[in-house]
Amino acid sequence: MTAIPDEVFSGRPHRLTMGLRSLDLDSWLDPDPHHPQRAQRATLLTQRRSDVYAVLPEGREPARLVAQRVAEQLGLVLPQSQDPLVDAALPVRDDLCVLARTEGTWRLVAAVVCFPSRWRLADKMGRDVLAIHDPVPGYRSGLGAPTTKVFDALTPRWRLNWTLLDDPALFQPAAPAGGHQPGPDSYLRVERQCLVPVGDVVAFTIRTDVVALADLPNDRAKAVLEAASTTPADLAAYRGWTG
Repeated sequence: MTAIPDEVFSGRPHRLTMGLRSLDLDSWLDPDPHHPQRAQRATLLTQRRSDVYAVLPEGREPARLVAQRVAEQLGLVLPQSQDPLVDAALPVRDDLCVLARTEGTWRLVAAVVCFPSRWRLADKMGRDVLAIHDPVPGYRSGLGAPTTKVFDALTPRWRLNWTLLDDPALFQPAAPAGGHQPGPDSYLRVERQCLVPVGDVVAFTIRTDVVALADLPNDRAKAVLEAASTTPADLAAYRGWTG
């Protein structure tokens, strides 16, 4: 069974918070050669490349820096190519995003995102971190200033994000119409998000795990549903939850 961190099952009421904690770089990336996500990533980068990979002209050098840092972390030598971020993403199951500071703000300038959770990479490219998160109710007003401060003085950090969906697919660039009422037949989707400074740019990585609530022990499934029930109405609507 997929290993989901215990804290996801705390049952604590929802709070809008960054929830950052110190990152041990030894746990930053997952290069498991046998994980099925690796094969799915390779397929998506071949068959739907424009949906899962993008780089702005000003993002090519930052992307190269992040790709090289990933290679160093894994002890690999990347091939010489026009798209080093793609080469760096293939040996891991983590999505790789690159943010650079321009005109006083941090903007997404390159990314390999094979497993989006109901958002499209094309809609996020070139935007700053606040605009990227504007669909999240209360994010700009509540976390806008802290987010910028964290990025400006970043040390390696990680956080968890989770939601409940009615579809276990990893590649979900769009949400279905009609919404979803969380229940025992839902799927728990957990993202381990890491922020790592690389010179003057930031690598933002996302490792995704999905498990059916029905496959969890009853007490854990119940804790997740109880936590979901405390979610404010506006945030629940953003997540596509009904009922």
